[in-house]
Amino acid sequence: MRVESSKFLFVPSLSVENEKDSENSTFEKVMKDFLNEVNSQQLEAREVEKKLSEGKIKNFEEALFTVEKAELSLRLLVEMRNKALESYQEIMRMQV
Repeated sequence: MRVESSKFLFVPSLSVENEKDSENSTFEKVMKDFLNEVNSQQLEAREVEKKLSEGKIKNFEEALFTVEKAELSLRLLVEMRNKALESYQEIMRMQV
């Protein structure tokens, strides 16, 4: 079996072009942006669910997609929180 490289493979670049970009892309900023995005998705999903219960949604698939996207984002956020807590606890168990 022969495996060829794909032209459509996405590999993110971690290079820093200049110092201003690295200051703007701190971990804190990335996390705040992600939290804001998850929050907006949750609010949008709540609004879609409300419209769905009122019968104002005509495209059920789009509504389902919006709700599922919000749920997956929330799951990812919870898993990130769990990993951060596990890492913190592991660091606190280290002996100096």
